[in-house]
Amino acid sequence: MPVFDPEIVHECSMECLGAPKPEMFDIFARSLAKHYPGVLDFDQPWVYSIAGGAMIQMKLYYASATEYIMIWGTPIGSEGHSGRHFTGFWDTVIDGEMWYYGEGEFEKKVYKPGDRVYVGPGQARAMNFTDGVWAVEYARGFIPASVPFGIMSEIVVCWDFLTAGQTLTLYADLMSQSIGQKYPQVKPITDTISRLAGKATKALVPAPEVSRIPQKNIRWFQRNT
Repeated sequence: MPVFDPEIVHECSMECLGAPKPEMFDIFARSLAKHYPGVLDFDQPWVYSIAGGAMIQMKLYYASATEYIMIWGTPIGSEGHSGRHFTGFWDTVIDGEMWYYGEGEFEKKVYKPGDRVYVGPGQARAMNFTDGVWAVEYARGFIPASVPFGIMSEIVVCWDFLTAGQTLTLYADLMSQSIGQKYPQVKPITDTISRLAGKATKALVPAPEVSRIPQKNIRWFQRNT
């Protein structure tokens, strides 16, 4: 049986419209947690996702073999291929705007805050996120089959092994949590796996961005050029 109802996920998404970022993300998560207490993980980091030519960042709150809940988006825009999956995806736009079109369609479909789009199993869409978009996504289907789509570009094209590793450890962490919630008799084992995967995810979080070059490095460069 599915854990989540897409209609409830959509209703919770609507509650955060108009709030400033990142507060709007917390509003959504708290609202969803009221309907599904003890199910969500609020502590996972934001990680890049590079798939189908589109680069975004995502924050996962739940993932199992058959479902996941996340917020994804980009502040600068991107575009790409949605992929063709064994999974159905419900996306509610909470900020910005996205454009979709499918095979045989000759006009774009525009989705704005409060709009929801569904892409079903075996379907695909061309996507454009204009100047930026943020959305809540609920997926239902055979999630492991979509993992290669989620990490292949990171490994083969971008050589971003760090992001690929984060994606895998994060999914292992959340998957273990979901199994432990469903089968309490194996919870000691799943808790151990979750803890180890969580530590690996945190170890892979990149160092903070350097905002400026230290003066001593500038002086060294000036002396040696």
